[in-house]
Amino acid sequence: MVKILRPPAIFSASSYSTPLAVPLGPAYLAGMLEAAGYDAEVIDGIGEGIFDIRTSRDGSLKYQGLTTEQIVRRVGPETRLLGVSLMFSQGWPQYREIIEAVKRAYPDIVIVLGGEHPSAMAEYVLRDCPDVDYVITGEGELALLELAWRHFGDLDMSDLPGLAYLGADGSFVRNGPGRRIADFANLPRPAWHLCEIDNFFKGSWTHGIPYGRNMLILATRGCPYQCTFCSNPFMWSTRYMMRPPADVVDEIEWLISTYGANSIDFEDLTAIVKKDWTIEFCNELKRRNLRIIWQLPSGTRSEALDSETLQALYDTGCRLLTYAPESGSENSLEVIKKKVKLDRLTKSLRQALHIGHTGKINLIIGFPHETRRDCWKTIFYGVKVALLGAHDCLISVFTPYPGSELFDELRKDGTIPVLNDSYFNDLLLQFDVTVNKSYCRNVSGRELAYYRIIGMSLFYLISFIRSPRRGLRIFGALFKRGFQPRTVLEQRLMDMAARWRVGEVAS
Repeated sequence: MVKILRPPAIFSASSYSTPLAVPLGPAYLAGMLEAAGYDAEVIDGIGEGIFDIRTSRDGSLKYQGLTTEQIVRRVGPETRLLGVSLMFSQGWPQYREIIEAVKRAYPDIVIVLGGEHPSAMAEYVLRDCPDVDYVITGEGELALLELAWRHFGDLDMSDLPGLAYLGADGSFVRNGPGRRIADFANLPRPAWHLCEIDNFFKGSWTHGIPYGRNMLILATRGCPYQCTFCSNPFMWSTRYMMRPPADVVDEIEWLISTYGANSIDFEDLTAIVKKDWTIEFCNELKRRNLRIIWQLPSGTRSEALDSETLQALYDTGCRLLTYAPESGSENSLEVIKKKVKLDRLTKSLRQALHIGHTGKINLIIGFPHETRRDCWKTIFYGVKVALLGAHDCLISVFTPYPGSELFDELRKDGTIPVLNDSYFNDLLLQFDVTVNKSYCRNVSGRELAYYRIIGMSLFYLISFIRSPRRGLRIFGALFKRGFQPRTVLEQRLMDMAARWRVGEVAS
């Protein structure tokens, strides 16, 4: 028996946004194992306990999902191989405790970690948590499948590509990059039948705007760009793979017919790069007469989104476009290698809003090189897009994620002197304005927190003045049962209200 675990959600007790969604990565891994004939199971630490929200002993964190004791029972003595999917670094101290508890209960189990966090910090996690037997770096399906074959066949693991582990003498061994999927279109579909997906549909738990039964899909893997704040080059390399548009639409039809999906959220790092692919995808949706809402909540490029493409997206049901310029400072965009032209992005956003799209902007302040001037340029860009009519704006404070170029630079210059639990807990500032932490040489953490509050307040104040109806709808998001959000802010407020109600029931 092979089981794939996604741990529970861990977020700051003061977090203003913690989007959750069905477990796409574990479902893909389980789908690959099942296709090869293995008895596989998914333990979704979020979905299986999504209505259980509790606070840490010191009151600083909240957990949503299964408890450690419940996870240990779900693993069970029959499990010989446990894969743990860890995408984000900020929960590592708590995830480590779960892994240790599983190993105490089942000393003979083999535990292998995968995902963004262990891929970027393979040696660290192996030494920090000796109960971890192996780490799979990068794309996981092929490496996990071969690891399972070798494990159940009692074969040598030492030369498995993509594997990292500690040798008998304590030395760190890394077998280079793993094998990438050669034909993304023929990858087995996610094993959603092994996941408690219905629990996500009973609330507003999704990355985009909830329409009832939001399901996730990937049309591409990787990203051809090399932004210095992103771990993509380390996790996926810059090899960018695109599925044939018809294959993506096949999966959408399958999600509709099998799981009753009425909204599709694309989880791609960079979903729209080539205009030709996008137009072909939209034409395929039209040809099959599929009436489905679909969204791009993760952010996309503006270069391929001209008026023709934007109209095609809207006509086929796209209702959320997230633009990710990251900064309003041309200097910062150059330093962080974000190859985007603000004038083109602004023009594309203006056209999208005119057509009828819901438009969201992602911005970051506090990059290591930034001055106050750079930060204010980003805030003023948020004001500019608010005046254009953009619906949402997220302003985050920069956090150095393992695997990114900026993380390596900050380690080398001593800004991050040691890696410990405090460092990982500080990463929670992304959605918590009460955490005053800065990796910027010129602006303090407290000042960045003020800038973030000022920037987002200005954006929504202008947005509500420009469209008073948007402001009035906030009350519906907070208090009205059955309310249908139209913006990401409304969704996040529903999210917070749902967590509050669940927390009240639990207490």
